[in-house]
Amino acid sequence: MPVVQFITVVLPVALGLVMIGTGGANFAGLPLARRNFALWGYPAGFHRVAGSVGVAIGLLLLIPLTSHVGALASAVFMLAAVATLIRGRDWGHLPVAAILMAMSAAAIAIYGSQPIAPLRCMKRG
Repeated sequence: MPVVQFITVVLPVALGLVMIGTGGANFAGLPLARRNFALWGYPAGFHRVAGSVGVAIGLLLLIPLTSHVGALASAVFMLAAVATLIRGRDWGHLPVAAILMAMSAAAIAIYGSQPIAPLRCMKRG
C-alpha cells in the first residue's frame, strides 16, 4: 500500500479514535475534566455536552459514508477548543489541541478533492 493511501486511511481513523476517547473521558466527568471545564468558565455539566459532541464526531470519522462530515466537524470542534484554551490561557493543553487541529485540517485536505460520500453514490445511479 503506498504511503499516501496509508495516510488517507489511517489519519481519519486515528483522529476518530482520539475524539471518541477524549469525548468519552469528558462525558464520564473525570475530576480533571470537570475541573478544567470550570477553569475555562463553562457551566457545571458542560463537560457532558462537549464529550457527547466529541464522541459523535469520532463516530462520523470512523464511518466511511460520513467521514467527510466528521473531518469538517472535528475542525470546527478543535477550533473551538483551541480558542477556549487561548482565552483561558491554558498553555499546557494547547499543544495537543493544536496537533488535533492540524490532524483535522489534514483530514479535510484528504477529503477535499473528493465529493461527499452520498454525492458519490448519487452520481453512479
